[in-house]
Amino acid sequence: MSLPPDKLHRYFDGDLSEGEAKVVAREIEGTEDEARLAALGRIGDLVRLEAETAADFDADALFGRIQAGLAAQPNPRLRVIEGQRKTRTRVAVGAVVALAAAVTLFFVTRPPSTDETAAHPFDTRREVLVDNTEAPVLVHPPGGSEVESVEWGASTGTVFHVEGSEGQPLAVVWIDEGSF
Repeated sequence: MSLPPDKLHRYFDGDLSEGEAKVVAREIEGTEDEARLAALGRIGDLVRLEAETAADFDADALFGRIQAGLAAQPNPRLRVIEGQRKTRTRVAVGAVVALAAAVTLFFVTRPPSTDETAAHPFDTRREVLVDNTEAPVLVHPPGGSEVESVEWGASTGTVFHVEGSEGQPLAVVWIDEGSF
């Protein structure tokens, strides 16, 4: 059974309690976790060794040598290519314009629908034809609204009766703004 990496790292760093450390030491004995712990030790030794030698490191001198080397012999494999971005942009714009033209041409040249009963997909109205020759059909305008009573309180207002778009009577109540 392998220990979770965070527990192994806490054991390596000495962050476990004394009892937990003893239990982990018994669990990893002779397992692959023991090899992982040894590898962590070797990595720690390398980091400490590098930290000791890094104290004598002069980064400015290294950067100066790199700049001098680049100035003396530029990399011939690197070159600046002018105009590539403009060409790609023109091609992309041309493709978009061509696609828009094709879609427009499709809808303009498409023959109109010959089905006269076809309704718009969002039209929910349905028409029902009934053969009724015996009695005349009376058509009443759709219902409207009316005001039965108004409690004005301290406010003032007016009730208007207007005609709707389909001839239905509508009541509009107007409350004076200054009374609030």
